[in-house]
Amino acid sequence: MARTDRRGRVTVRSVVVTAALVGLAACNKPAAPPAAAPAAPPAEAAPAAPVNPAVAVTTYDCPGGQKLQAAYPDSETAIVTWKGHTYNLKIARSGSGARYTGYGLQWWTKGMTHGAIATLKPGEDIASDQGVECVAPEPAPVNPPEPGTPGGLPDDRTPISEAPFTPTSAQGAANVVQTYFALMEQARAQEAAKLRTDGKSEDLSPYSSWHGNVGAPGQIEGAAGSLFVEAPVVLYGRLKTGAEFHRSGKVVLRRVNDVPGSTAEQRKWRIERFELTG
Repeated sequence: MARTDRRGRVTVRSVVVTAALVGLAACNKPAAPPAAAPAAPPAEAAPAAPVNPAVAVTTYDCPGGQKLQAAYPDSETAIVTWKGHTYNLKIARSGSGARYTGYGLQWWTKGMTHGAIATLKPGEDIASDQGVECVAPEPAPVNPPEPGTPGGLPDDRTPISEAPFTPTSAQGAANVVQTYFALMEQARAQEAAKLRTDGKSEDLSPYSSWHGNVGAPGQIEGAAGSLFVEAPVVLYGRLKTGAEFHRSGKVVLRRVNDVPGSTAEQRKWRIERFELTG
């Protein structure tokens, strides 16, 4: 135990010695047999993971009352059920539409409502026969939120001027966004990319329909030789899984100020970035 000397200091030497003796005595004792570990409870079986992710399934009507079902868990895969069997087909080269192959089958879709299932003969990469044409019901159209509601454009009832506008005006910037949206709706993403400062082409493969609305632009502001303008936007449509998508926010456009030495191309409005939620 600890003791206090005449100067008030605490010494623990006796405790250390005692502890050492106790440890030595313990070393001289025969080792006790280890206690038997308690039996572990039986482990519960983990639930089986789904073979495929949960995605919407499209049912196609085919001649003779036959049905074909297809699901698209990602942009590279089509899970097709045909004549009682399910096939995991992978995307393949095609001039138009989306073509999937595997297990001696070819599933070639034209949009989300028309497709043809055909058999690949030995050595064929593209089926030589036309196959069986199948049609699915048209999905219900997707509408954007009403102006002034959550996710919708601002409810700005100020009439928009019908006067002609110049390409370098704020309305000219909004017109660039409208052109961008029109190209995207037509699946012309590479052309639309030319209206962006980064030249980035958006991937439209997850979508069966894609739409965008733009509101009235704000005031033009300048910074470090560039001009900027913002406009509210709403994106909406349907994924190939069947689910609707809605995103809203704003688009920021930029162009070079009318400074000496700037080119006509530099003075054109281009989409700098989208700031979206949803």
